[in-house]
Amino acid sequence: MKTKLDIYSSENLKYFFLSLDSLFDIDLKNYETLHEPDDKKNLSLIFLEDHKEGPLGLIKEISKNENFMFVCADHSIFQKFELIKNNSLVSPFSINKFVDFVNNFANKRKYTFKEIQLHNQTIINMKTKNHISLTYAENLIVLKLFKEKKVKKTLLERDVLEIKHELNTSSMESHLNRIRKKLKKIKSNLSIFSKNNEVFIDLANPDK
Repeated sequence: MKTKLDIYSSENLKYFFLSLDSLFDIDLKNYETLHEPDDKKNLSLIFLEDHKEGPLGLIKEISKNENFMFVCADHSIFQKFELIKNNSLVSPFSINKFVDFVNNFANKRKYTFKEIQLHNQTIINMKTKNHISLTYAENLIVLKLFKEKKVKKTLLERDVLEIKHELNTSSMESHLNRIRKKLKKIKSNLSIFSKNNEVFIDLANPDK
């Protein structure tokens, strides 16, 4: 399952970022769209080549959004916009370092569905504060269900297996059963359901 990533950059860097489409599900955007009043909930990266990509106030405001990362052409730009190291990468850097930076940032994000929060490969019942760790594969499954709510089982199997090559031969249903048990352990009202080759997350005992 490739991480979805919105990238704001100049035309000069378009082909560089497109070369990473085997690693990320990339949507290239123009700097001008940063001014648009959307909710900016997608994982996003802004490449700052010089001091003209956006007004200082706008970049500072966007930097407070936990969904945004910044890549700076040099350290002076990093200082100009008063960015922080946790969500910034300063050139020069290798491709591997860039990929690790994005993946590490993505893994630290918090995702919430009803009373359950997914964070750092752990599900947390926000009402009871009970929590339990997930395996890497379970985390991918829960993340996809949190984002899409309903997924074809064949697509879920493909996406999980695409990343988790070392998964054993146990079926997808085995992974789903383990997630169900973990949801019960943290006293969640949610569960995972399979019906007509679709997998979805909903309240336990839904009328479906």
